[in-house]
Amino acid sequence: MEGGAYGAGKAGGAFDPYTLVRQPHTILRVVSWLFSIVVFGSIVNEGYLNSASEEEEFCIYNRNPNACNYGVTVGVLAFLTCLLYLALDVYFPQISSVKDRKKAVLSDIGVSAWEMHS
Repeated sequence: MEGGAYGAGKAGGAFDPYTLVRQPHTILRVVSWLFSIVVFGSIVNEGYLNSASEEEEFCIYNRNPNACNYGVTVGVLAFLTCLLYLALDVYFPQISSVKDRKKAVLSDIGVSAWEMHS
């Protein structure tokens, strides 16, 4: 096993974008980020219709505005979460404190568990 607790032995190294891009969790974060854009964009652009007989737009999902609001909220939260953890992936090699690395790793696990549970 390399490094120490939470990879602390590798802390303080130079930033290597090639290594970052090749890591599976970084690739999955980028894919999740793209899917969040698709979810948010498709609901915002095509989730609401405006019929000639009604003045207000309505959600195409059973005419329930909460369904569209939920989809937009999930898309935006996924987008922001992916950006946050992509930034953390970039900054992670610079974190030298084992306690800070532990907090970063546990927050990633906790958010992932919460997303899987929801």
